[in-house]
Amino acid sequence: MDKYIARWKIGQPSSSSTHPSVASSVAPEIQREIMAPKIRRETFPSGANLESLEADPGIRKPIVEYNPNIHDEVRRYYIKKGPCQPEVHDFPKTKFGKEMRQFNPNWYKGRRKWLEYSITKDVAYCLCCYLFQNEHESNKNTSETYTKVGFKAWNKALERFRAHVGEVNSIHNKCFNRMLDLMNQSQSIQTAYDKKLEKDKSELRRCLSAQSM
Repeated sequence: MDKYIARWKIGQPSSSSTHPSVASSVAPEIQREIMAPKIRRETFPSGANLESLEADPGIRKPIVEYNPNIHDEVRRYYIKKGPCQPEVHDFPKTKFGKEMRQFNPNWYKGRRKWLEYSITKDVAYCLCCYLFQNEHESNKNTSETYTKVGFKAWNKALERFRAHVGEVNSIHNKCFNRMLDLMNQSQSIQTAYDKKLEKDKSELRRCLSAQSM
């Protein structure tokens, strides 16, 4: 069927002029999705390429430096991509007192949704605080350690991570809950889109199959 659809698409001068009933019922972007699903690329509504966003938390742009109109698009991208958590890496050692310490990838456990490590800067960050802390900058206690500066006290990592998470109403937990809300919203939107897309694809194939008889 897919081969027939492709041949039919190429062999016709214009789907809108030859089969107006099919063209009018299926949006152009849906037809493109059906005919060439493998070349579709994720972009912002503005057309900017999502692949241009930096993965390493040590060198990516702060959220506030993006156009306010695409803040949530940037956030959705990073949420979907997940925290930057390299595990197969030669983590450099730093001397603390008389001990040499380094970042331990085992620290990701229990912190899979937010803890990040920057290979370029050898420091740790917090994904949810990076995404949403700017909304709480009026709070004088807001720290930039896990969003801009980076954390590197490997000799006290676990206790500092616990302190960063804090109580139920901490900035981190507020940011974490915002991240979960946006994640769930994105999944709901994507599910609805996928269902609509599949319905339109089935309808187009049915119409084309009927016309071939």
